[in-house]
Amino acid sequence: MKKFLLAIGVVVMVTVMAVGAFAQEPIVNDVFAKRGMVSSAHELASKAGVEVLQKGGNAIDAAIATALALNVVEPNASGMGGGGFMVIRFAKTGEVVELDYRETAPASSTKDMFASEKAKQEKWSQLGGKASGVPGYVLGMWNALERYGTMTWAEVAEPAIRLAEEGFTVVEMQTGIIADNLEKLHAYNDPAQVPFFKDGLPVEAGTVLKQPNLARAFRLIGEQGPKAFYEGPIGEAFVRAINANGGEMTMADLKNYKMETREPVSGTYRGYHIYSTPPASSGGTHIVQLLNIMENFPVADWGHNNPKYLHYLGEAMKLVFADRAAYMADSAFVDVPLKGLTSKEYAKNLAAKIRPHRVMRDVEADDPWPFQQGAAITLVAGTDDSHISTSHFSVADAEGNIVASTNTVNYFFGSGVIVPEWGIVANNQMDDFSSDPASVNAPEPGKRPLSSMSPSIVLDPDGKPFMTIGAAGAWRIITSVSQIIMNVVDFGMTMDEAIEQPRIFTYASGGKAGPFRIEDAMDPVTVEFLKIRGHNVEVQPRGGYFGTAQGILFTDEGLNGGADSRRLGVPVGY
Repeated sequence: MKKFLLAIGVVVMVTVMAVGAFAQEPIVNDVFAKRGMVSSAHELASKAGVEVLQKGGNAIDAAIATALALNVVEPNASGMGGGGFMVIRFAKTGEVVELDYRETAPASSTKDMFASEKAKQEKWSQLGGKASGVPGYVLGMWNALERYGTMTWAEVAEPAIRLAEEGFTVVEMQTGIIADNLEKLHAYNDPAQVPFFKDGLPVEAGTVLKQPNLARAFRLIGEQGPKAFYEGPIGEAFVRAINANGGEMTMADLKNYKMETREPVSGTYRGYHIYSTPPASSGGTHIVQLLNIMENFPVADWGHNNPKYLHYLGEAMKLVFADRAAYMADSAFVDVPLKGLTSKEYAKNLAAKIRPHRVMRDVEADDPWPFQQGAAITLVAGTDDSHISTSHFSVADAEGNIVASTNTVNYFFGSGVIVPEWGIVANNQMDDFSSDPASVNAPEPGKRPLSSMSPSIVLDPDGKPFMTIGAAGAWRIITSVSQIIMNVVDFGMTMDEAIEQPRIFTYASGGKAGPFRIEDAMDPVTVEFLKIRGHNVEVQPRGGYFGTAQGILFTDEGLNGGADSRRLGVPVGY
């Protein structure tokens, strides 16, 4: 044993000497405020939300203002051509609700529409008109405002309209995102009609980007309501653009779209109450499940990002994603064992599988059905989802109302189709369905594709507001939000400190463990210990792959905002 430990020490010493130094400490930029705060993936969107708060709006008013502004300054990530989820807690009643305005499959959809070799080779689920689901964004935003807001659409849209008409300055990261998607944007559009191009090339950093057509869409919705999209000229142009690029969508698809109000998935972690998204998102369920597993271990005693902690966390991630693959789909179409997956007793069974010095290679789903009533069923899974798009924001107002919202067009610039008359980016959410017709997550008319989006609200053990948090980043949304919650609860970090820490991600798919991915900001000694332990470690550059999060922490001194520097996130308060 002594010889083994000595060998480990020698390997680690050599590694440290080779890299020259320990990983750099993350740069933390916490923001504090007394009355209200918005934390989003772009400073101008956060400012738009705070502007509405300062005019007397509540958190829901500010959330819609923030979302619409993000449509302008981050058109690649979210907007009217997509969908999302919103979790709201009302200060007066303590009630928490979830709004599901996730896209749905058009009526023309079939289970085998992406199963052929031609569909796979030509990437029908990712590119062009077949890739787009029926957008729910406009109806979701409108309903949230009508039910729970205090201002009109015109009032909350004012900052976004101003940004679209007057323009905003493009930065290097945004030019890079446009450049990365140049080929698909050229393939499905007249480059002269793409607002993100100048002379057929990406607008350069420093350019003021104006989107007057998008501003016109916001104004028309204010005048005519959501019918302007679902029964009117905006929707007609959307359908026309989709079908011109190979899709089969109709105005009936838009008219029949329905937003759903749902009870959030809930659970606890060391006494803290978590509320998040139920299906068609898998996110809330598996955040609760992952935290339930980790609750069985003294992670605070082990130390933050200690090799032992990361070993147990990685093994727990594999178990969670194995279950996600086996059981999760749109619960309107299949019975999902939500109670079993979020059961503390079930989590104990999973935790008992983790061994301190053994790495799981073969990882099959367990059986949560005994922990709830229902007939056992397993589903067919998808594969590792590597894209880094989507946009999350968090809002808190002076009364204590809280909003967490995650919105997306799926991949950056979605399907590549831009609606020229209105400047709307069409989603490629159909790619979140399985291409396997045997899967319960295969496309069907009206079905919502499985998601990982996880806008979450956390209350302290006394039921008082503690945190609102969410992230972008596909499957890494689940693991990012979980790690950030643990960073605060177990390791006592501030909001931005918790967000900026280096993260890990691993999973299981098809019965096999995936690679153990680590941000290169992690301590190299820790990386070597994980390799020695037997993990298939892949070190990747710090960035959006590991999730980009925005959150607000409620403290005795007021609101503490954090926003991910892996994106252009900035919290703004007053």
